[in-house]
Amino acid sequence: MNIFLIRHGESEGNRMAKLQGCEDFDLSMKGKRQALFLGEYLADIKINYLYSSDLTRANQTAEAVERHQDCNVVQSSDLREINLGPLQGKTREQIYDEFPEVRNKNLLRSGLEGTETDEEITKRCEKLYHLLRGAKEKETIAVVSHGGFLTIFLMYLLAGENWHTLHRPFRIDNTGVSKISWKDEKLVIHYINQSHHLQPE
Repeated sequence: MNIFLIRHGESEGNRMAKLQGCEDFDLSMKGKRQALFLGEYLADIKINYLYSSDLTRANQTAEAVERHQDCNVVQSSDLREINLGPLQGKTREQIYDEFPEVRNKNLLRSGLEGTETDEEITKRCEKLYHLLRGAKEKETIAVVSHGGFLTIFLMYLLAGENWHTLHRPFRIDNTGVSKISWKDEKLVIHYINQSHHLQPE
């Protein structure tokens, strides 16, 4: 099996430098162009199953991929970005002014009331893992989600429930593509955050 983990294109929230979490934003004009390039890049790959977060920025990106495929987008709230509670929809400057205690923390794991817990994130990672592992050997799956959740999912693949003990080892840019598979029950990470489908601005 081949699995493509894809971050959505640039959103209006990204453009305004806001931490979005589960707040809903459309793709920006730049993000829509990125999604078109992504769809064209993946057009020669037969995708059997295409999953997307139900947030607009991810679903709009997935729809650009869907146009070149013979499968339909399946939306799931389990693929949403990490719920950042009271931090959502704010810039870092606004967050640090309002919540100075999180200045030196990983904002995906701030511990503030109303934010998603490590246990809740782990459960979502487990669900996605079992979904992907259920694919047949020759099937290809694409998942369109969010930078924070996809990064943590990759960390989960490396360290299981102890993913939070890892320093966040990489970032995933808008429409960045990561490819993984399993061979003889062993995880293969082919690449992370590939974005050569994007044209220079």
